[in-house]
Amino acid sequence: MNMISDNFESKSKFVAYLLLILNCLSPMAAIVIAPSLPQMQAEFSNIPNVEFLVPIALTIPGLLVALLSPVVGLIADKYGRKKMLVMATFIYSLIGVLPLFLHSLYAIIGSRAILGMAEAVIVTISTTLIGDYYSGAIRQRYLALQTTFASSSAILFFMIGGVLGEFGWRVPYAVYAVPVVLGILGAFMLWEPKQQQMSADDDHEAQAVTFQPKLLFFICAVTCIGALAFMILQIQMAFILGSIGETSPKVAGNISSACSALIVAGTLSVHLFSRLKLKVGHNLFIAFGLIGLSFLLMSHATSADQVLLYALLNGFGCGLLLPTLAIWNMKNLPWFKRGIGTGMWYGSYCLGMFFSPILFVAATKFTGNLFNTLALAGWVLIPLALIALVLGFVKGTQTQPVATPDKA
Repeated sequence: MNMISDNFESKSKFVAYLLLILNCLSPMAAIVIAPSLPQMQAEFSNIPNVEFLVPIALTIPGLLVALLSPVVGLIADKYGRKKMLVMATFIYSLIGVLPLFLHSLYAIIGSRAILGMAEAVIVTISTTLIGDYYSGAIRQRYLALQTTFASSSAILFFMIGGVLGEFGWRVPYAVYAVPVVLGILGAFMLWEPKQQQMSADDDHEAQAVTFQPKLLFFICAVTCIGALAFMILQIQMAFILGSIGETSPKVAGNISSACSALIVAGTLSVHLFSRLKLKVGHNLFIAFGLIGLSFLLMSHATSADQVLLYALLNGFGCGLLLPTLAIWNMKNLPWFKRGIGTGMWYGSYCLGMFFSPILFVAATKFTGNLFNTLALAGWVLIPLALIALVLGFVKGTQTQPVATPDKA
């Protein structure tokens, strides 16, 4: 049973897309300034260790999301969602534009840390509200669309950041003024979910939803592994191509863009697979299997064309993986633990992304070269895919079929 009345159909759709766009503020936090980092580093070249400090300005929001999302979820479960989300959106916008005026690199890094705190609130609660406002097939649809929106917006933010960066490294920070509009819309359009409604919605699920801490930790562990794998090609693509003699940044960018397009296609395939009544475990089998296979094949690549083909396999698997994990997690959270459960899921996802390049470099020192590390990653993921296939036959991982909804 959908929690939203038919009388609120159009508002419901608008609210859903508002929450999806709010979730896109997470990739925006890093990507929009990424193209201008070399200019920023040149500006502060007189500061010791600037080559380490400037990348920290890019990555520190994600680290704060990883550390604070569980705390945010816990607070949201206890004190409510809407006010926190709206306030965090305004703070995100206000703090985001500060580097336009700050002249200290350390102050900029500090502002970026505060931005990460606001981002932790936004991504955790926007996802939690999707779980609160919607149920069943509708919820599953919007959770899958989260990754679609995030992947698509990443391409847009790269373009915007690159264009604005032509006018100076500070100019891209002006984009952070835009979320003020989202905060205003959220203040008027969002509502605080009622406990009675959420409890009744849980009662109408296909199976009783009980909080299982061990299952939550297991899902978070799998999510962390998935995020580790997801980021490998995102970061290592240029190095992989360089190792086979292809040093053109344009080629690396084109292959990465094609991979991103397949990520979007993978997220959209979640609907198709659910209509075929595949379970979470089956989706994870396909996703981890494709990612693992792409790493194994790429470890033997000798041309850019081969890298492109294997990157497409990887992108589709990654696109299928993330929404499947989000759906699996949300499905097993009762309403009164939805905030903390979502926060822990996001935290594990961000930790995996943060540690992915660190672990890859460390593993490469052990294996001898990056192709051996890719092969190692493949051989780790293939058994995980087989385990997921077994889990596909476990009742607890079954998903509801997604039919074309009459209402949203």
